[in-house]
Amino acid sequence: MNAKWITMAMFLLATAAPAAAGALDECQTAGDHAAVSRCLLEADAQAQTSLRNAEAAAGTRAREIDNATGRPGANAALAKTLRPFADYRTTQCDYVKALYASGGGGELAQLGCRVDLTRRRVRDLQP
Repeated sequence: MNAKWITMAMFLLATAAPAAAGALDECQTAGDHAAVSRCLLEADAQAQTSLRNAEAAAGTRAREIDNATGRPGANAALAKTLRPFADYRTTQCDYVKALYASGGGGELAQLGCRVDLTRRRVRDLQP
């Protein structure tokens, strides 16, 4: 029975690891602290550009739906999500930073979190 549990635990760890990989993991291979920081800053800039483009495209689609149906709602609903997402991202990533009580790597973890959540939002906004 122990072997069964060990096998199951190994399987769960193996399948969970790729899901946990994110921007910080991607940038860890860049080198020292400064290189990882540069990598994350570049990833954040790219993610922010993608988010602006995705929000604009989603707004266009929402207005088209409103016009086609003659009922307002889609564009207003989208607009109501923009600020709450930004607030959630900030507070969640502040929490991630706080998990690094010693302070070492907290800023990098916070920035990685920001990139990851922004990328997820971009995916969510795509049709």
